[in-house]
Amino acid sequence: MAKSKAKGSAYELEIVRAHHALGIAARKQPLSGSLGGIWSGDVVVAGMSAECKRRRAGFGYLRKALEQGGGSDLLFCRDDHQPSLVVMPWETYTSFLSWAHIAKHHPFEEGET
Repeated sequence: MAKSKAKGSAYELEIVRAHHALGIAARKQPLSGSLGGIWSGDVVVAGMSAECKRRRAGFGYLRKALEQGGGSDLLFCRDDHQPSLVVMPWETYTSFLSWAHIAKHHPFEEGET
């Protein structure tokens, strides 16, 4: 397995395990989204498809934007002619999961991968 593929696969597993630790169902998607359609995304968290991207230092501009003005909980960004994206720190995300009672609706069950 190529180094970048192994790094990506390890990060996907890290994200799945972090959700399991919160009691939320999550799993790696077969073939990491390479088939598209119903198999889209790298992981599935509480029934939602998610991409996982890890770079050595490629997301610094997002962190800087979040830190602007003393620190923000959310960053909204959009390319021209594209829908907006929402970027948030892990702590903000876990707060949203808790407020929405996601673990109650999509509980992690032991033995699930």
